[in-house]
Order: sequence, then C-alpha cells, then structure tokens
Amino acid sequence: MKKILFVALLAAGLTACAEPQTQKEDSRLKEAYSACINTAEGSPEKIEACQSVLNVLKQEKVHEQFATQETIRVADYQACIQARKTGHDQDVTKRCDQIWKEIRSNNSK
Repeated sequence: MKKILFVALLAAGLTACAEPQTQKEDSRLKEAYSACINTAEGSPEKIEACQSVLNVLKQEKVHEQFATQETIRVADYQACIQARKTGHDQDVTKRCDQIWKEIRSNNSK
C-alpha cells in the first residue's frame, strides 16, 4: 500500500514539474515571434520568417487564436506591401501603417 501511495505521489510530482516546462516553451515561442516582429522593421523577407514561427504557434491550442489573428494581420500587411509595389501607394499607405502598428502593439504585450 505504501509503495502504491509513493508511486502515485511521485507521478503527481513529476506531472507538476513537466507542466511548467511546457508553458515555458510555449511562452518562448511567443517571445520569439514578438522579437521577430519587433526586429522586422517592415521588411517583407523578415516578416515572412516570422510567419513560420506563427505556423508553429498555430499548432499549440493555447496560442491558436493569437496565431490565427496574427496570420491575418501579417497577410494583410503583405498585401499592402504588394499594393505599394504596384503603385497604389496613395490609398494603401495609411492602411499599411495602421496594420503595422497593430502588429507591433499586439506583440509588445
């Protein structure tokens, strides 16, 4: 009986130890994305690299909603960049700047 109780306590202790490690890894991924966005400075190539971090975050239930929303923002920003390249600057500049501000502010939290 004592062995069973000891094994149960040991298992519970190991489970408690394992969970914070997972949370640490999850927060590191989000921190990596935030750092990526903060250093991207609007560069399309750098933003594409950040997208791969978002793809990993999407696979985590905890960050799925955040990653989905950010993917939409990043896609919108990419569309803005494309519009700028095609010469539709006038209409797009304000919207692009707004999207970039949203991305940056969402990742400074």
